Amino acid sequence: MMTRSTTASVTGRASAVRRMRRRSFAANANSRLFCGTNGCASLLDLDPETGTATCHICGFIRRVH
Repeated sequence: MMTRSTTASVTGRASAVRRMRRRSFAANANSRLFCGTNGCASLLDLDPETGTATCHICGFIRRVH
């Protein structure tokens, strides 16, 4: 059995961590109230009457269930 070098091991772990982060991001995308559009890290303003959350900086709109 061949062992992995330290560099290959670190690279493989880093890509696995990125994969997990992307999966958890996609799973939590509807529950978070951060804009996150093109690096915009502002909070969204929630409007319970219309069921939408709007970014006051860039105008992004997300439907909230």
